[in-house]
Formats: sequence, structure tokens, C-alpha cells
Amino acid sequence: MTEPVRLSLRQWMLVLAVALVALVPGQFQIPAMDRDEARYAQASRQMIETGDVIDIRFQDVPRHVKPIGTYWLQAASAVLAGGADVGIWAYRLPSLLAAVAAVLMTAWLGARIGGASVGLVAGVLLATALITGVEARTAKTDALLLVTVLAAQIALHRLATRDDITRARFWGAPAAFWIAHGLGVLIKGPIITLVLATTVAAVSVWRRDREVLRDLWIGRGLLLTAAIVAPWLIAITAKVGPAFLEEAVGHALLGKVARGDDAHGAPPGYHTLVFLVAFWPGSILAAGAVATAWSRRVEPSIRLLICWIVPTWIVFELVATKLPHYTYPVYPAIAILTGLFLSRGLDAAATGGWRWAQRATSGLALVVAVALAAVPVGATLYLEGIVTPWSGTASLLGVGVLGLTLRFVREMTVDRLLALAVAASVFYAATFAGVAPRLDHLWIARAVESRIAGIADCADPAVAFAGFHEPSTVFTLGTATRLTDPAGAVSFLAVSFLTETGGCRIAAIEDRMADAFTAAVSTRGLTPRVIATVEGLNYSRGDDIRLTLWRN
Repeated sequence: MTEPVRLSLRQWMLVLAVALVALVPGQFQIPAMDRDEARYAQASRQMIETGDVIDIRFQDVPRHVKPIGTYWLQAASAVLAGGADVGIWAYRLPSLLAAVAAVLMTAWLGARIGGASVGLVAGVLLATALITGVEARTAKTDALLLVTVLAAQIALHRLATRDDITRARFWGAPAAFWIAHGLGVLIKGPIITLVLATTVAAVSVWRRDREVLRDLWIGRGLLLTAAIVAPWLIAITAKVGPAFLEEAVGHALLGKVARGDDAHGAPPGYHTLVFLVAFWPGSILAAGAVATAWSRRVEPSIRLLICWIVPTWIVFELVATKLPHYTYPVYPAIAILTGLFLSRGLDAAATGGWRWAQRATSGLALVVAVALAAVPVGATLYLEGIVTPWSGTASLLGVGVLGLTLRFVREMTVDRLLALAVAASVFYAATFAGVAPRLDHLWIARAVESRIAGIADCADPAVAFAGFHEPSTVFTLGTATRLTDPAGAVSFLAVSFLTETGGCRIAAIEDRMADAFTAAVSTRGLTPRVIATVEGLNYSRGDDIRLTLWRN
């Protein structure tokens, strides 16, 4: 009996429940994170504050590294949630919704390719992949990009696997492909173009025909993409000249190809190693997924998945700049292949080198499970010097996940995987919602805000930072927050000394700037007083820092 190509209502509810448990906790509790999230959220907030929905700025600095799409979605989310000053959760909401949508779309496509059980496994694996947990809780582009890539690849799957030899009508799958492409460009520039173009090229070369190229109606499709992207591109060019294209293409794109941008260089092989952590627990089955792809490579759907993964993976392994999320657009295809291996093809890795490769990936995934279980207790011990009830509970849950991982490695069945996925979701929930927000040494901007809030006669405070210039300070303390040097901080304080309308002004001075600040204070003849100190870890740089708060 052929398995249905649709998930049952019960299966859909299970996928959705796992996704919500794995991805929602922590959205409200974790403060704004440095650096990209705080920059995106603050720039989106300033769109609401200024009413300028064309230019992208972080305070007065142009932010022309990515197109406008993510900022529009975050600004709209914040407006619907209450306005510019709403918490970081509202700016994260588009990423969360996109991640959940990607899980459901992956389940749908997996079911179309391999049956309901494959769709169920694929959706659950993408939901519980560690990288999805991070991207769903981060107010930036990558979860949104994933949805547009998935939408385009679903349309391409329909074109690449159809039997009808007549040309596909444009207003159907081809139009859906190009609409998704245009939206993806508006979110993260030509990254989606890279993924889709390499997929189409690989399929065409493999099949030795141009049918997919013909069915895509490339001329009309590019016009449709232009209709989506060009209005804003024309508007931003009219406003700032060529500055956006120079920065976005010259630095943010081409600058990352030949050299490691922003100290994120790594040799080829980086993404393959990171995958073992980023796709956990699905990475347990990595070798089996490869074996399944190889053994079934003549099938049109499997061929498309291979063409989706391999060229993009190779490109990002060769690019000098590397970050874990760069290969995220191919993870749905990997999840589907993994579902096929578990649900249909365990024999693919039962003999020869595949068997040993599968044992090796299972062993490495067990190491990852041990490390994840240790993270909650290890993090609180390292950062706070104690084991809290939350961290102890989370690590105990992690030990339970490790036990289920061992059972799954011994007996690879769908039921065992689902049990592991549910346990991993609960572990993520406890870690992201209970442990991470309580690591006070990580959240320096929140600590500064808390100290200032404790000052009884400091209404509507304004803060200047010297030495600690992370963007989370601006999002947490307001757009008027200044990131300056010691002399600028003294000038900032002097306004309230010299006028009656200066208000409550505070300078947050990092210790290495203390001498210069004291000298500048003496030169100006001011007498500020210390009101608090804040110590923590600047995790963007890996440095311990100490801030002294001075009040006018």
C-alpha cells in the first residue's frame, strides 16, 4: 500500500507542537543580542521613529549592507505590537514566524517526495536543528531568507519533476518561483540568486536538457523580480546616490569572497564540521542521508535535492568568509534526505564504507549531545560562579536527551527519533528561556539599564558610552544613546552641568578609558560622581570589561 503524500492532521499538529516548544521559549526573555540583531532591530525602530522607510540607518550611520525587506517586516511587527519602544520580542517575531513556516513547508515538501513519514521526520528535524533555534530567536535575515528559498525550491520541484512535455504556464509555478526570488533579493540581496541559480544549472547539466530553463520563463521572471526589487532600489539610489550599491555589493558581498570579513575567515571544511552541531540531532544520520542520496540519485526529486545542496555547499566552503548560517538555505533539503534515510532507506548505509561513516557521524553526534548537556551548568559556573536551579534542571534534561540519543543510535526508528526530538525541544526551552536570560554577565546593556532604573531622581536618563560600543546599548537604552570617546562623554555630561535643562545624564566609561576620562573631567572643571559599576563579558570580542557609571 502506497503511503499518502500528505501528513495527517495528527502529524501536522505534532510537527507544529515540536516547532513551538523548540522555538518560542526565550523570545521574550533573552535581551537584545550583539551585534547583528541589535543593529537590525535598532534600524527598524528608527524607521518607525523617523517615518523614513527608504533609507536604513543605525543612529546617524548609514546601514547599507543588506536590502530593506527585513527592516520593513520588523518595523511592521513592532508597530502592530505597540510601537517603536516595544521589546525585542516584537522585532524577532518575523524570524520566529518564518522559522515555523519553514518547518511546515519542509514537512510538506518531504511528504510530497517520500510520503507522510518522511515529511514528519523532515519537519521535526528542521524544527529541532540547533541552528533553527538560534535563527528563530534572532531579529535578522536568515530565517526569512530560508522561507523564500523554500518557496522557490518547492515551485522548482514541481517544474523539475513534472511529466507533461508542454511548456508550463508562467502564472503558476514559474511565477511563484520568481516572486519568491524577488522577495529573497529584497531580504538578503543575491544570496537567493546564488542558491537558485546553482540548483537550476546543476539540474540542467545533470539532465542534459534545457526543459527547466524553458519552463522557468527566465525573461518574464527577471522582469517580475525587477518589479519587486526595483521600486525600493530606485528610491534608495535617488536618496543616497550610489552609496547603497557600493557598500552592499563592494563590501558586504564581494568583500567576503576573497578574504575573511570581520575576522570570520576559515578554511574549506568549516561548514561540514559546523554542520554536526548546527543540524543536531539530525546530524546523527548525516552519513545515511548521503548514502540515500547516492543510492537514489536517478530519481528526479532526489536529484533536485542533491542539486540544491551540493553546489551551494561547495561555493560557501570556497568563500573566504564563513559563518554557520551561510549554508542554512540548504538545510531543508538535508532534512528531507535524512527523513528518507530513516523512513525508507536504512539499508543504504548498512554495508561497506557507508556503515562505518554512519557509525562515525553517530559517534560525533553523541559528543555534541554530551557538550550540549554540559552547556547550562558550564555557562553559569563560568559566567556567574554558581549552579542555579534553572541551569541544573536544564543540564539534567540534557542528560535525559543524551540517554535518548544513545537509544536512538542503537535503534534508529521514527518513534525513537520523535521521542528524542520532543526531549530536545524541552531542553532547548529550559536553556533558552530559563538559563540564557539569567547569565547576567552577558547582558551588559541590560545591567546598565537596571542600575540607572534604581536611581530615584533620574527621570528620562540619557547615556553616553566610552569604550563599550556594542549596538545592544542603543537598542536597550534608546536611540539618543551616544557611543563616543572620553572627551565626548565629558562634553555630554557638561551639558547638564552648564544648563538647567540638561536632565539626568550618565557616562558609562570602560576601565581602559578611565584615565583619559578623568583628565578630560579635570580640564573641564566638572565634578561628576560615581553611581555604579557594571562588570561583564563582551562576547562579541571575548573580553572581560568593567564600566563605571558617572552622573552629572
